[in-house]
Amino acid sequence: MMKKVMVILTVLFMLTFIVGCVDYKAYDVKNPDGSTPTKVDDSNPEVNEISDIEKELEEDSTLVNDSTENNEIVENNDVVEEVVAPSLEANKSSNSSKGNDASDVTVLNVNENGLLKLKLTVVDPDKDVVNYTFSKPLNSKGEWKTNYGDAGEYLATITATDGKLTTHKKIKIVVKRVNVAPVIEELKDLKINEGATIKFEPKVTDPNKDPITVVVSDPLKSGSFVTDHTSAGVYTIKVTANDGELESSKSFKLVVNDVNVPPVISNLPKEINLKEGELVKLEPKVTDLDEKDKVNLTISDPVGNDGIWQTSYTDHGEYTVYITAFDGKDKIVEKVKINLADVNMPPQILNVSLATN
Repeated sequence: MMKKVMVILTVLFMLTFIVGCVDYKAYDVKNPDGSTPTKVDDSNPEVNEISDIEKELEEDSTLVNDSTENNEIVENNDVVEEVVAPSLEANKSSNSSKGNDASDVTVLNVNENGLLKLKLTVVDPDKDVVNYTFSKPLNSKGEWKTNYGDAGEYLATITATDGKLTTHKKIKIVVKRVNVAPVIEELKDLKINEGATIKFEPKVTDPNKDPITVVVSDPLKSGSFVTDHTSAGVYTIKVTANDGELESSKSFKLVVNDVNVPPVISNLPKEINLKEGELVKLEPKVTDLDEKDKVNLTISDPVGNDGIWQTSYTDHGEYTVYITAFDGKDKIVEKVKINLADVNMPPQILNVSLATN
């Protein structure tokens, strides 16, 4: 019996070896007419056994393949969330492309000083709650209020997560330059008096941070105005600011109040020393910087307004003479002291005649 078993095993081994070499399938043995037999010949039990083994292997292989295909289908059902950033306004456009390369960037255009506001469309197959975050310059709401001077390109990232999986979407924000004229701060009217010095420098800014050329009209063109007695009047000061493209201007009034300058009396001695009988002569000179003013000059007694006093031999003594100049607003008084020395004169016999009883 053992010998028979050994012989059978040896035969099976050899047949298996031969079948493996020629890629032979026992259950595919064809009939002489070329048809596939429904049953393997019972006269070949070894072949039948090999056929059964090959069928089992084939069925196992089919199960493995089916399992692999089912696994792939499950993996393909994982859907990546799609973030859609729609158009902003009529003057803004968006372009998007799919993929993870450099072309997967949505481009959004917005003008300086405009509001960029994103609206997202997100699909989650599991109906999970999705949370979003935005990188700068966007705020937590996906908004950005641009300002003048923000012109340029900015790269931002939108992140959407359901707590397990995370999706990133890049957007490029293009802020278009919008030039605006320089801004001149409010100018108020100014009032000063003659003789004062005024310094003026307007405050001008440019929202676009462009270089500005500022021009101020006379008499403040240099930034400083030293007034004098002739400066009274009303001036319209114009301030102009130019950024090379646009210009803005504002005006204000500068009022210089008239400040009267009193007349000046000159050419007068402080003291005059004469003798009785001599002539006193005063020749005062009057000037007034306010040329439009009319000056009235008076000289007190004993000299008088003509400035001449012929003294006599009884006028000895000390005198103070007041010289006054009045321009209708201010009065200036100067004084001169006159000292007349006594001169003794001999008596004079004026007439001789006969006396009567």
